Amino acid sequence: MKELKGRKLILILGVPLGVGCFYLGNPVFAIVTTAIMLLGIDEFFRMCELKGSFPNRIFGFIVTIFIALAYSGIYSHHQITVLGLSCLAVISLFIIEIINSKKEPLQNIANTILGILFVPTLLGTIIHLRQLDHIYYSNITLLLFISVWLCDTAAFVFGTKFGKKKILPNISPKKSWVGSISGFIASVLTFFIAFKLDYLGGNYSLNDSLVFGFISGVFGQFGDFGESLLKRDVGVKDSGDILRGHGGILDRFDSLLFSSPMIYIYLLVFNY
Repeated sequence: MKELKGRKLILILGVPLGVGCFYLGNPVFAIVTTAIMLLGIDEFFRMCELKGSFPNRIFGFIVTIFIALAYSGIYSHHQITVLGLSCLAVISLFIIEIINSKKEPLQNIANTILGILFVPTLLGTIIHLRQLDHIYYSNITLLLFISVWLCDTAAFVFGTKFGKKKILPNISPKKSWVGSISGFIASVLTFFIAFKLDYLGGNYSLNDSLVFGFISGVFGQFGDFGESLLKRDVGVKDSGDILRGHGGILDRFDSLLFSSPMIYIYLLVFNY
């Protein structure tokens, strides 16, 4: 019942907010996404602290903002600059750890870098996807949001009603094969129908729409499992409590952590 209420909350509040931000475009979309990234990396660092690590939260926040600026196109065309800033960030992190002299420096540095890679680096790709939508008059970003939500909903509904054989019980005990397959079908159908209705936009083919659906259906669920893996290791049910009993930011955006970067990579390699 609690999980069902959480889904209704997303439907009532999250969907209109997401659609509104999509149509407003950047910089509004980028600013909202950056806020989500900051909250997400904060949740990741809090989970690390439960394991006795002390990641550098302020450093992570600063780098998150620079990553958001890069994906927004502020300086992304200067690849050497981005590479140089990455090197500077790693060196700075080591120097800060040396000065602070905290316990478990290896874990602190590793978890800080992992948090930056796991949350803003992956999730930030959605900002650039929205930029590409604006340039090529497409709706991939909005459809990705819709597809991962429908995937999650279909997996929950059909998995709860018909799912018996669990897919990865050690990581996510409630997820079943029936639910996973149902979610995958929902994702593929979302992009397929959008293509047939000429809503996908751009110059995308039927094959492109099927690839988008495949990525959303497969990697969206792997993102969910990935976050569950971390929570299982830490020993918590939710990544945070910002949504008042309905989980944290990472709980609500975990499906985008892997699906958005994979679509981003596909577009960079095969379309642009």
